[in-house]
Amino acid sequence: MRFTDANLKIISDSRGNDTLEAELKSGNFSATASVPAGKSRGTHEAFVLEPKKALGKFEEIRGKVLEKEFESQEDFDNFLISLDGTPDKSNLGGNLILALTLAFSRLKAKSENKELFQYIKENSKLKTQNSKLPRPIFNVINGGAHVANPASKLDFQEFQVIPEVEDSGIALSVGKEFYRRLKEFLENKFGKENVVLGDEAGFSAPFKNNEEAIEILAELIVEHRYPLRIGLDAAATQFYKREEHYLIDGKECSTDELKDLYLRLIDAYRILSIEDPFYEEDFDSFAKLTHNLTQNRRETLIITDDLTTTNPERLKTAIAQKSGNAILIKPNQIGTLTETLKVVRMAYENNWQAIISHRSGETMDDFIADLAVGIGAWGIKAGAPAAPERLAKYERMLKILEISN
Repeated sequence: MRFTDANLKIISDSRGNDTLEAELKSGNFSATASVPAGKSRGTHEAFVLEPKKALGKFEEIRGKVLEKEFESQEDFDNFLISLDGTPDKSNLGGNLILALTLAFSRLKAKSENKELFQYIKENSKLKTQNSKLPRPIFNVINGGAHVANPASKLDFQEFQVIPEVEDSGIALSVGKEFYRRLKEFLENKFGKENVVLGDEAGFSAPFKNNEEAIEILAELIVEHRYPLRIGLDAAATQFYKREEHYLIDGKECSTDELKDLYLRLIDAYRILSIEDPFYEEDFDSFAKLTHNLTQNRRETLIITDDLTTTNPERLKTAIAQKSGNAILIKPNQIGTLTETLKVVRMAYENNWQAIISHRSGETMDDFIADLAVGIGAWGIKAGAPAAPERLAKYERMLKILEISN
């Protein structure tokens, strides 16, 4: 494939910050892709170049992009990696590279008359872990770095509900209904003026501690018999204070005490998944928690995000030390689709699950829905079932379901 035109522009993400959108053309085909940005970022993520600087970098490489013919996704991605020439993509910026690689995937899919999820599936050559569509993971209460109400005492970053139904349409309906009911409950409890939306459209209110938020979710699920389970994103690096010590619920606790807290919450509330339960360099504590759950035959997923940052070397270490059993996949953490699929392949080959994720600063681009289906992911995180940039991903999942049937 040879491009007849290539462009890059700055657009606004859901937080009103600048981000990038790329457009590639080849003959009668054209495709665009925009990239998100995270507020809570792992240390080992690909470098994010300031968007105005990225425009300048793009102009430097535009001629090279247009003059070369690319045989495949891997060929194009490797070309961009070579142009950048740094281990963390700090020359061109992971955000610039990602916008181009995702636009290429859409363009190639169109040229081959394929849906994007079909193109990804064929190019990934994965032995997928799941034949069903990915579970939607709704972030309905925002804490930690995503808190919008300063009176909130939530240390954990996300309090999620996960439908236990196979039909994606029913799952989305259940999520929307629960979200509305939760809003009504919180406004009655805290007052309308004290319930606001966080970055990912989850609710932020003056919760006094983490367990209060979990209790509210659990009570609503039981009372109204929703087919839902609770998930948590602790994002523990955010409340890690010093070696093996954390500040949670206003008190300092050790790593072992934090582990015991998770185990108690898992048993008390049937927690289905916990993401980033410990500091982003603490492979050992991730391993101890995972071992305890496995030994006691609990089904809870221990998901690595800041620990592994969609990075093959970080995942290799986590697998070797058994520091988890699932990985969060964020393409903008690594920078190209080819590298993203390499990480997923490594996870599957070692019996880990993969969950595809959005970022807190999102756009209307629905690429991650196709990615989640294409790789047969265990689940997809796209925020609460409310804001347009979040709903775009879930609605694309419904469109894929329609196409597939």
